[in-house]
Amino acid sequence: MAYVFMAMAVAIGVGIYISVCIAALIYVTTPLALVALGAGALTGVGLSLYGAIQVFAGLSMRAPILTPAGVASGQLAGKVRQAQVRRDRAWPQYYAQQARLDLTAILCSLYRIVARVCARTVKPFLRPGRRKLLLGWPLLLVGVAGLVGFVGGAALGAALVTIAAGSLAAVAWLIGLALVAVLRATDRMWQKVFRASGSCPRCYHLTTLPAYRCPGTHSTQERREGDDLHRDIRPGRLGVLWRRCSCGQRLPTTVLRAARVLQACCPHCSEPLHQGAAVSTDIRIPVFGASSAGKTQLIMAALVSMLGPGPGQHGGSGTDSDRVTLADEHSQRRYNEYLRLVQEDRAAPKTDAAQQPIAVTLDIRDGRRSALVHLFDAAGEALVDPRVSATYAYLDYARTLLFVLDPFSIPAVRDLSSDAFTDLFLEANPAQHDPEDSYQSTVMRLRGYGVHTARQRLAFAVTKRDLLEQLPVGVDLGTDSDAVRDWLVARELDNLVSAANRDFAEVRFFLVSSKDLSGAGAVAPVNWLLSMYGVGVDPSTTGIAGEAPQRRNGSADPAADPQPEPSRGAP
Repeated sequence: MAYVFMAMAVAIGVGIYISVCIAALIYVTTPLALVALGAGALTGVGLSLYGAIQVFAGLSMRAPILTPAGVASGQLAGKVRQAQVRRDRAWPQYYAQQARLDLTAILCSLYRIVARVCARTVKPFLRPGRRKLLLGWPLLLVGVAGLVGFVGGAALGAALVTIAAGSLAAVAWLIGLALVAVLRATDRMWQKVFRASGSCPRCYHLTTLPAYRCPGTHSTQERREGDDLHRDIRPGRLGVLWRRCSCGQRLPTTVLRAARVLQACCPHCSEPLHQGAAVSTDIRIPVFGASSAGKTQLIMAALVSMLGPGPGQHGGSGTDSDRVTLADEHSQRRYNEYLRLVQEDRAAPKTDAAQQPIAVTLDIRDGRRSALVHLFDAAGEALVDPRVSATYAYLDYARTLLFVLDPFSIPAVRDLSSDAFTDLFLEANPAQHDPEDSYQSTVMRLRGYGVHTARQRLAFAVTKRDLLEQLPVGVDLGTDSDAVRDWLVARELDNLVSAANRDFAEVRFFLVSSKDLSGAGAVAPVNWLLSMYGVGVDPSTTGIAGEAPQRRNGSADPAADPQPEPSRGAP
């Protein structure tokens, strides 16, 4: 009987428990669970948004920051490109990678918080002796609902943050890519139209993308190691309109803007380039010929003719000295030497074959456009030495060349007049090297390095006109191109003349004197070469207006079809 009463008591107790649980579910658990679910969801969403605000506003240190040192080590571009390209030390554009790092930090932090809350909520019920708490499961459902709401709210908040950040990043990337494409295209179009590039005066490296030195505060070690150089100033992931150097200095992007305010440097040897490098028309004119042919004397007279005898004056060619200026201190020193020699009527000293040729550079301005003209003068014996001339990389990058021929070195002239005009020949100091060999040695060197001479222009200058006219063979010699060419052919140099016309797209022949500072004098070959670039040189000053250049049959106009730059490095 006792067992019957016990069973009835248990049944009544279970019924009461079930009734209480049902009542709790209906009147307590359900409303509280809805409240807990909503509160948990709001808490989860709020936590997600709060964490996002903290990270995006820079108030949280949990997100890793991509620093300029990280950019330089390759974290922005990836390890594959790290070994190929030395990255600039600059702060990256936020949406380039830092936005992804921030979003990853937000999601990871939110995941850790949710996991910690779930673990701390469930763990007490798994301990021995506390499982009796499960009898109050209707009330526990309120906590479960709150936990589910929190997890769901956190997931919803994470999704909202991801969608918002992803949308903003996508818009920023689209706008940034469009601006980058336009700005880079503007740079390239300018350089294509104006044939702009930068020539290193030391290693002869040619580039359309110089390195630019940051004017901000950098340590001596940073400057020694080149960490203050920005080797790729183009718009990109380091900045679209502006970039910020590791020192905090704000720098303009694009070559066109950077060239105005920053010092351009050679990306190969880090030597300073001329002001306007890579945005000014770059004209390289190597002057070659035999030793004592008068190369330096011709350059000397051409410079004095173009710049004039002093500041603020006009040269003999009629070129405005305000438009033509010297581009660097080396050129200024050489010009001062040349001017003194011209004023004293003295010959130029022999060019040292042991010295690396450094160009005399002029800055010619025509309105808002400018051109850098580099005149390279190398010793004749160095040019005919293949081992030495191989290091003269400036020859490979020149579209215009100037060959100088000493008429007193022509065998037919020397054999006919040297005995009768000994004093005149002594004053002329004739070149001893064969004219044709001095020409072929340089042309063969160009071909050996893959240079297409058929796309280049050659000014063929016969020097020492003032002395040549004192010989019977030079009396009544015309100065126009056809007359000079015919005179050379008559002196048995038809092979040399034919070779020049065959090798180059355009050839014009000149008879000049270094003592003639007029437009028809030593400056005439240089003016003709410059006129091909349209830098504002008055063609009337060349003394050859209306004459047709000697052009190979079927050759394209080299001014309209410029020669591609050879793909070779500096020596």
